[in-house]
Amino acid sequence: MKSILIWSKADRTNGCGHIKRQLVLSDELLSRGYQVAFETPESTPGHNLVLERASERPGLLVNEHNVLHDLIIIDVEHGPTREELEICRTKFPETVVVGGVGFPMADQAAIDELVDLQIYQSVAVNEGWTSARNALVGCEYLIIDPIYRKVRDNYEGGLHALVVMGGSDPHGITRSVVERVLSYRNGYDYDVMAVMGPAATLTQFPRGIQIVNAPHNLADVLDRSRFAISALGMTTYEAMCVGVPTASICWSDDHERTAVALEDLGATSNLGT
Repeated sequence: MKSILIWSKADRTNGCGHIKRQLVLSDELLSRGYQVAFETPESTPGHNLVLERASERPGLLVNEHNVLHDLIIIDVEHGPTREELEICRTKFPETVVVGGVGFPMADQAAIDELVDLQIYQSVAVNEGWTSARNALVGCEYLIIDPIYRKVRDNYEGGLHALVVMGGSDPHGITRSVVERVLSYRNGYDYDVMAVMGPAATLTQFPRGIQIVNAPHNLADVLDRSRFAISALGMTTYEAMCVGVPTASICWSDDHERTAVALEDLGATSNLGT
């Protein structure tokens, strides 16, 4: 049985999209008979997410250092460093790097040289990706929980304006966005629902706002939403999968390039950085 190690993180700096999509991938790999283990920093939101999934999926290992693995999948913000990849080459027969959804790799040259497969899940192609060795690039490689497809099949449009600034809301703007949404109702009848991700800092909201704290996924939340204002990231693609109209707030110029490309396709409205 082939053993696969997934190295990913979820915290206020890295957000939660990396580890959540890898949890989806781990479910599929386990269903196909692979042994799967996660390596993630302890006492973090990511560690808690993996432990929760491991309690539901017997056989999913967490920070188990006595197991030899045939392959490592790395999915971290801005990718691994050259030093980290060189260590991986000594420990694992094969190395895969997953990236995309709006952020560049910090050391693309090292990745080109040292990994066996690169997967970039993005509509926008960052510099260097098109010439990358063993690279798969495009939205067709997005890792999205099949539950969103099930919601889409029955989606009829919800009653809420959804505000979700990713798994960590690193800039602490959820409240400000909620207040703006409330002030621009212009006679439209909708309630406002705000999601606080597992790595976000809880805050006080105006009365009457429905707060969803650290949901397992956004399927039910999106099913109840008329439209969504979200930080550009996996939430954007999950909303697109369901059919919920989105407006995207970007954390960086790289995010905005992706938002512009999606806007050109009619898939979101770019609100800029």
